[in-house]
Amino acid sequence: MKGRLNGKVTDDQLGTLKEFIFLLPPALKQLESYWRDKSTPVEAKKLSGYIISYIYNPHNFIPEDKFGLFGYLDDSYIVVSAFLHIEDLYLRDWHKKSRAELELANRARALMNAPRFVIPEITEKIDKIVDSLMKGEISGFEEVFNNGN
Repeated sequence: MKGRLNGKVTDDQLGTLKEFIFLLPPALKQLESYWRDKSTPVEAKKLSGYIISYIYNPHNFIPEDKFGLFGYLDDSYIVVSAFLHIEDLYLRDWHKKSRAELELANRARALMNAPRFVIPEITEKIDKIVDSLMKGEISGFEEVFNNGN
């Protein structure tokens, strides 16, 4: 993976990136639970649904078949970003959150800058997409689906 990053990262940074990528499954599971939960606000459900559909889209920013594990960095970033937005904006009552959910949010916040360092242009595009989706605008999101990024 380090070779695919053109030597831009140290071994410690590489470890952090891998740890961030491994946040994808639990964060995605959390988004799915928000989407299915009747008590989740509609805005959070919509954002969860869009992000879940992104994961199953064959077009994304970094193709896994070309970049291996590193190809999941964009997927992890969009899922973790949406998860944190939902946590912060729609589900503020931390007393109702599970310990695992709180730990995931804390770890995600601690690691969020790692992909921004390595793929700044892509994370900036993803941030704009998530912000647009939160405003109810889906044109940027549709563009990813239609053009591949």
